[in-house]
Amino acid sequence: MSQGFKCYAYRNGKGWSAICTDLDIAVDGKSFEDTKESLTVSIELYLDGIDELPPGEQRRFLTRKSPLHLRAKLAVLNAVHGGIRARSARLQQFTLQPHAPLFF
Repeated sequence: MSQGFKCYAYRNGKGWSAICTDLDIAVDGKSFEDTKESLTVSIELYLDGIDELPPGEQRRFLTRKSPLHLRAKLAVLNAVHGGIRARSARLQQFTLQPHAPLFF
């Protein structure tokens, strides 16, 4: 089964921070594009590491979400701010697709 991972990026001082709320992976960067790319690489490395685990362990690591309060806060902030502004927005939601299909 192939899936996308829900992610958010937000301005953090002079740079950007991004988090994949479906895997609880976070990164920082200087621009939105750099941060998104860094998060993509981090997710791919994480998935490569999981690929070596037995199927039962893979499932556990593929369903490791960020804490509910953080996911709820980001969803509310995105609803309030996300639709109003374009790339210059302080918060952006996006979905990253893994390069290889995930089976679990």
